[in-house]
Amino acid sequence: MVDSIPSTSGAAAAQFLQVSGPYHSNHADIPIDVSPTPSRRSMKVFENIRKKSLSEWSLVLDIIRGGSRDSVDEQFRHPERVSASTGNLNKKGKKKILRFGTMSPNYIHKQLHIVQEEKAMQLAPSGPIDASKFVAYVTERRKKRILFKGEYLMIMRSVDPLRCECNVASTMGDRNQYPDTLPYDYNRVILSIKGNDENSHYINANYVESWFKEKAYVVTQSVKSKAASHEFWRMIWELGSNTIVMLTKVFDFMRVMCLQYWPITRFQFGEIDVETIETKTYAHFVIRTFRLKHVHDTTGQNARLVRHFHFTEWELNSFPYISAFIELRRRVRQWIEENPTETPIVVHCSNGGPRSGAFLSLDANMELLKKTGQVDVYGYSKILVNARQHLIETVEQYHFIYDVLYEAVLCNIEPIGMFQLKDRSSMYKSKKDRELMEAQDSHENKLLIALTPSLRIGDCAGGHRLENRGKNRDVMVVPPDHARPYLQTLHGESKDYTYINAVEVDGFTRKAEFIVTEWPKQQTVDSFWTLIFDHSCHTVVNLTNQQNSKMYPKFIHDKGKQNYGPFVVEVLNYHQYPAMTSHMVKIMKRVGIPNKEQHYQLAPPLRF
Repeated sequence: MVDSIPSTSGAAAAQFLQVSGPYHSNHADIPIDVSPTPSRRSMKVFENIRKKSLSEWSLVLDIIRGGSRDSVDEQFRHPERVSASTGNLNKKGKKKILRFGTMSPNYIHKQLHIVQEEKAMQLAPSGPIDASKFVAYVTERRKKRILFKGEYLMIMRSVDPLRCECNVASTMGDRNQYPDTLPYDYNRVILSIKGNDENSHYINANYVESWFKEKAYVVTQSVKSKAASHEFWRMIWELGSNTIVMLTKVFDFMRVMCLQYWPITRFQFGEIDVETIETKTYAHFVIRTFRLKHVHDTTGQNARLVRHFHFTEWELNSFPYISAFIELRRRVRQWIEENPTETPIVVHCSNGGPRSGAFLSLDANMELLKKTGQVDVYGYSKILVNARQHLIETVEQYHFIYDVLYEAVLCNIEPIGMFQLKDRSSMYKSKKDRELMEAQDSHENKLLIALTPSLRIGDCAGGHRLENRGKNRDVMVVPPDHARPYLQTLHGESKDYTYINAVEVDGFTRKAEFIVTEWPKQQTVDSFWTLIFDHSCHTVVNLTNQQNSKMYPKFIHDKGKQNYGPFVVEVLNYHQYPAMTSHMVKIMKRVGIPNKEQHYQLAPPLRF
């Protein structure tokens, strides 16, 4: 039992440091001098830790007496304090006295954190986790994030230094784009030797195994030179791979991350002829199909199709949209299932490091989940760190891998085919099927709510500024700054003319394909038309019909011209339909170029 701390006086501090009961210090014979009196800040730290748990408080007392656990003593003990090598004696052979007043709160917090990390490492999973328990497992670790740190530290300790050597790579100089990311000798990709270049066998790439295949992946670095592009395509040809996954932008934050090593139409890279036959662009990735042919193959009988999956929305020093990352992996697997092969998937980011490791962990664990109903992030991460440098790099990246698999396991929702949608809709007609579908819809809605991150006031700072508060219909419905469209045309008398209550929403094929906004207020009608003009909107869909009033002013007329701030809006034609009205209008900026837009409005009576 630990005595309480009634005050910060010297006598009270002496009583406060007395320990009785089951606790025993490794250095209990070290006298503790409580003069000078501990600072109020130190005492507050001690009191907070004591209230948290008696076990942690015992650790603090152990630190005060000269050290905590043996592993902590060896690594983090200050030289002026008691160490394992000198015992409890100073240079003159007298017992050391640890002055309580010299113990800083930062030092104690650091020592306590180290001990907590040691405890967390002991709680690392011993094997795969069933899918039914995985969500609860991740949820618990999110509450105690140091458990992620414990797993990460254990993974880093699992690297085999005798096996993971880079003797060959360290002699290759400029063939390595990043000198700190080198392939291990035992599993590096070895190419055929070309001509008199004795180093032509080398490329910065490693084989990486999955749970069910020894050479399931090849992880390599980005292409940053013409010579490297030739070596890259030679590797693809010699491996026979039909799948490339690229996880970096070509250009990001004023840096060239990777050269465009594929042609717009057709180009010859060394002895490999590459032709682009199809390009499909989506909101977060681009899928390209190449036809590869060796220049010595005049008949074209050995031509191959290679699918290139380029994830374009992973910015530097950030993490991507998880659902898009999962969708990219789903499309990769769909292609492989339709075009089965025993050759490895080639994966690269900029340095062939953490981004590639995240994709491999997602894919390998999803395959494990599919075949066994289990997930093993911890176990596969040990495989990754022993396969290539930096595949697991930071605690944040390791946490991101868990977040991705958490969403993948929790949702596990496959897309519905176009022809299946009709059958699904017809299930609402029968009472029995309708109840089942409504339960499914309710479940999906709960998942959406659970997976949607909460916004803080700081995330929506623009909408909460004093000059912008009157521009919002509801103070609780304010757009986050990272998603709102900024206005460019100067209008009105507001200090912040860039703000409007609106958000950009991605579509399936284009980023920021939609802009969602509220019915304009009396003072924001000009901003509404500024939004349409500045962001080149050609279609406006209005899904409500409000009577013209001060609360809901009319922002489009049936005929003629109307001035809105710096714009003149002219109605070219107007049509009344049974359930909607249509306006074709021309927007003219007094100093700009006319722009046309199509405007639709649902007209009453409309019943749901």
